[in-house]
Amino acid sequence: MNQGDLFAPRLSVTIIDGIPDDVTHHFERLALEVAGRGFRRYSSDAILHRIRWHEQIERGNREFKCNNDWTAKLSRWFMIEHPEHDGFFETRRSPHCIDKTTEFNEATA
Repeated sequence: MNQGDLFAPRLSVTIIDGIPDDVTHHFERLALEVAGRGFRRYSSDAILHRIRWHEQIERGNREFKCNNDWTAKLSRWFMIEHPEHDGFFETRRSPHCIDKTTEFNEATA
Protein backbone atom coordinates (compact mmCIF):
# COMPACT_ATOMS: atom_id res chain seq x y z
CA MET A 1 0.00 0.00 0.00
CA ASN A 2 1.52 3.34 -0.97
CA GLN A 3 1.04 6.72 0.74
CA GLY A 4 -1.55 7.79 -1.82
CA ASP A 5 -3.74 4.77 -1.14
CA LEU A 6 -3.20 5.04 2.60
CA PHE A 7 -4.84 8.41 2.93
CA ALA A 8 -7.40 8.13 0.14
CA PRO A 9 -10.99 8.76 1.25
CA ARG A 10 -13.21 5.78 1.98
CA LEU A 11 -16.85 5.62 1.03
CA SER A 12 -18.41 4.31 4.24
CA VAL A 13 -17.43 4.03 7.88
CA THR A 14 -19.06 3.69 11.26
CA ILE A 15 -18.82 7.23 12.57
CA ILE A 16 -17.34 7.74 16.03
CA ASP A 17 -19.03 10.63 17.79
CA GLY A 18 -16.63 13.52 18.31
CA ILE A 19 -13.86 12.25 16.00
CA PRO A 20 -13.61 13.59 12.43
CA ASP A 21 -14.31 10.96 9.78
CA ASP A 22 -10.97 11.58 8.04
CA VAL A 23 -9.10 10.75 11.27
CA THR A 24 -11.12 7.54 11.65
CA HIS A 25 -10.36 6.58 8.04
CA HIS A 26 -6.65 7.26 8.44
CA PHE A 27 -6.51 5.36 11.73
CA GLU A 28 -8.22 2.33 10.22
CA ARG A 29 -5.98 2.25 7.15
CA LEU A 30 -2.79 2.61 9.18
CA ALA A 31 -3.86 -0.04 11.71
CA LEU A 32 -4.65 -2.45 8.87
CA GLU A 33 -1.29 -1.73 7.26
CA VAL A 34 0.56 -2.38 10.53
CA ALA A 35 -1.40 -5.60 11.11
CA GLY A 36 -0.72 -6.62 7.51
CA ARG A 37 3.01 -6.31 8.17
CA GLY A 38 2.76 -9.01 10.80
CA PHE A 39 2.40 -7.06 14.03
CA ARG A 40 0.14 -8.87 16.49
CA ARG A 41 -0.09 -5.81 18.78
CA TYR A 42 0.60 -2.14 18.24
CA SER A 43 0.25 1.29 19.82
CA SER A 44 -2.85 3.31 19.00
CA ASP A 45 -0.93 6.38 20.23
CA ALA A 46 1.73 5.77 17.58
CA ILE A 47 -0.92 5.59 14.86
CA LEU A 48 -2.59 8.81 15.98
CA HIS A 49 0.80 10.55 16.10
CA ARG A 50 1.48 9.32 12.55
CA ILE A 51 -1.80 10.88 11.43
CA ARG A 52 -0.83 14.13 13.14
CA TRP A 53 2.59 14.07 11.38
CA HIS A 54 0.98 13.42 8.02
CA GLU A 55 -1.47 16.29 8.35
CA GLN A 56 0.77 18.89 9.97
CA ILE A 57 4.19 18.15 8.48
CA GLU A 58 3.65 16.34 5.19
CA ARG A 59 0.54 18.27 4.14
CA GLY A 60 1.47 21.51 5.92
CA ASN A 61 -1.92 21.74 7.60
CA ARG A 62 -1.03 23.75 10.71
CA GLU A 63 -4.70 24.03 11.62
CA PHE A 64 -5.11 20.24 12.02
CA LYS A 65 -5.82 19.22 15.59
CA CYS A 66 -6.39 15.81 17.09
CA ASN A 67 -6.95 14.88 20.69
CA ASN A 68 -4.81 12.18 22.31
CA ASP A 69 -7.94 11.07 24.18
CA TRP A 70 -9.30 9.73 20.88
CA THR A 71 -7.01 6.69 20.96
CA ALA A 72 -9.27 4.72 23.34
CA LYS A 73 -12.34 5.25 21.16
CA LEU A 74 -10.45 4.56 17.94
CA SER A 75 -8.85 1.39 19.33
CA ARG A 76 -12.15 -0.07 20.51
CA TRP A 77 -13.93 0.92 17.32
CA PHE A 78 -11.23 -0.68 15.18
CA MET A 79 -11.35 -4.00 17.05
CA ILE A 80 -15.16 -4.10 16.83
CA GLU A 81 -15.10 -3.31 13.10
CA HIS A 82 -12.28 -5.82 12.53
CA PRO A 83 -12.87 -8.69 14.96
CA GLU A 84 -10.03 -10.62 13.34
CA HIS A 85 -7.76 -8.07 15.03
CA ASP A 86 -9.30 -8.37 18.49
CA GLY A 87 -6.57 -7.61 21.03
CA PHE A 88 -4.43 -5.72 18.52
CA PHE A 89 -4.56 -2.69 20.80
CA GLU A 90 -4.30 -2.89 24.55
CA THR A 91 -7.33 -1.35 26.22
CA ARG A 92 -8.16 -0.80 29.83
CA ARG A 93 -11.34 -2.46 30.96
CA SER A 94 -13.93 -0.27 32.55
CA PRO A 95 -15.56 -1.76 35.69
CA HIS A 96 -18.95 -0.71 34.23
CA CYS A 97 -18.65 -2.74 31.03
CA ILE A 98 -20.12 -6.12 30.25
CA ASP A 99 -18.54 -6.60 26.81
CA LYS A 100 -16.44 -4.71 24.25
CA THR A 101 -19.44 -3.24 22.46
CA THR A 102 -20.77 -1.86 25.74
CA GLU A 103 -17.28 -0.60 26.58
CA PHE A 104 -17.04 1.15 23.20
CA ASN A 105 -20.50 2.68 23.55
CA GLU A 106 -19.71 3.96 27.03
CA ALA A 107 -16.35 5.34 25.87
CA THR A 108 -18.02 7.23 23.02
CA ALA A 109 -20.92 8.57 25.08
